[in-house]
Amino acid sequence: MDILIIIVNYNGKELLEKSLPSIVKYTNADICVVDNNSTDDSLSFLKNNYPSIKLIESEENLGYGNAHNLALETHPNYNYYVFMNNDITVTSNWLEEMIKVFNTKEGVGAVGPKILLSEKKDEKYLINSAGMDINKHLMAYDRYEGEYDDEKYNTVEKVDGICGAVMLLSKEVIEKVKGFNPKMFLYYEDVDLSLRIRDLGYDIYYCGNSVVYHNHMASTKDMGSFKRNRMNMVNRYTSIKDRVGSVMALKETMWYLCSWIVWKLVHSKNITLKEYINDK
Repeated sequence: MDILIIIVNYNGKELLEKSLPSIVKYTNADICVVDNNSTDDSLSFLKNNYPSIKLIESEENLGYGNAHNLALETHPNYNYYVFMNNDITVTSNWLEEMIKVFNTKEGVGAVGPKILLSEKKDEKYLINSAGMDINKHLMAYDRYEGEYDDEKYNTVEKVDGICGAVMLLSKEVIEKVKGFNPKMFLYYEDVDLSLRIRDLGYDIYYCGNSVVYHNHMASTKDMGSFKRNRMNMVNRYTSIKDRVGSVMALKETMWYLCSWIVWKLVHSKNITLKEYINDK
């Protein structure tokens, strides 16, 4: 079975040094790294230490989704593709467990693993994402985020979406959904992809028997929260507009802005924005 793991990298040599050894050790699949015109030593590190990796050198920073799209165009003949951050380390059988979901369930569009934060709290790992809940306003939240990891999360179940840090898709689904939305540079592209997969009638699964660790925010640590939130909001608008039209996109954007203002002025000292929005 031909599987290609695609890792997007931008100035992430230190992250690749941590992530690639586990991926090579625990994975019997081809690996492709798309380098988004890094200015650090990423390229020399990859060429000197991992010459067998398929390396794509972009002449510009394409962002996350478009870098993956470039790899799909360059290497179109695999049965399955894994989309992955450069700050992920994996465990044994992580990929086999997700493939098993494709082989045992009907109508599978995508599968995501249990993603744990790489840094422990109180000597225990915390959940980063166990799939995503997407509410009626198309706001997405990682399930059980911040909860201590436990065997009760080792389930296989349908979810609204999966986190873009690690996503497994088949060639059939990718060809139908046509990859990531090319209009999005960074953020919300995983939500948009999940929604478009479901629009096609496929189901999305969380596989808690597949475990990976995420050095969360390490790849975007130099990006401020304002820029991240702005990009997320703009891409959410784009996603809604492309899927259901500009009227609904404008309506949902205004709803979010009004909700944020009310929360900031009235409720921010008592509850989080997530809690306030999910009550609406």
